[in-house]
Amino acid sequence: MPARQSTTSLAVVTSRFRLGEADRVLTLLSATRGKFKAIAKGVRKPTSRLGGGVEPFAELDLALITGRTFDTVTQVRSVRVWLGLRSRLGSAAVAWYVAELVERATSDEQPEPELYALLLHAWDLLESGAPDALVARWAELALLDAAGQGPELDVCLECGRAPVAGEALRWDDEGAGIRCLSHAIGGAFSSDALRLMRALRRFAPEELVALNLPPAPQREVSWALRGAVHILFGAEPKSRSFMDEVLAP
Repeated sequence: MPARQSTTSLAVVTSRFRLGEADRVLTLLSATRGKFKAIAKGVRKPTSRLGGGVEPFAELDLALITGRTFDTVTQVRSVRVWLGLRSRLGSAAVAWYVAELVERATSDEQPEPELYALLLHAWDLLESGAPDALVARWAELALLDAAGQGPELDVCLECGRAPVAGEALRWDDEGAGIRCLSHAIGGAFSSDALRLMRALRRFAPEELVALNLPPAPQREVSWALRGAVHILFGAEPKSRSFMDEVLAP
């Protein structure tokens, strides 16, 4: 039997589940390796050397032994830890949601450095106290754009005409974008919601934090992006309903 290879990886935990009485299987995301799974053996024991080192919302320097199915974590060192968002339920819910989005958009063993950077950027925003819902909407749109499925926000999907200020519009879930009333398909989508979604795409989220955004356009954007994400993955992310419940007024 050939000797198993030792490797290292800088990664974050995006999901995990229990295995047996003391182990955990971790889904890990790395900028250089993509998505992969590893077993943290005995991690749930009080005497474990790994202990809390493989907790979520931390960038970890991992030592691994390659395996036929899963790698095994042998050592872990925390490089960055997002402690602030861990202590706030709303921020933690959004952090898990964005992690699920990025995990689902990343293929096994296929590096996606842009998506990895998106996830860490979202966690940085939450850590800094940025509004939870704003971070969720920014992350959804950024992920759709990165996946090549970003919605059309500049012209009508049917006729290609740019809307004028204050014009009533419709949102087309299937086509992912806006439509004028002459080619209406989908639900109403206000010009305020369109301005907000354009701002999410065109400006750094740090620039939007200081704005006093009215709730109605935020709800419209949330509804539109929810549908776009559902179509991208073919199902709604499992963490979405919990996040919505936590963030509900």
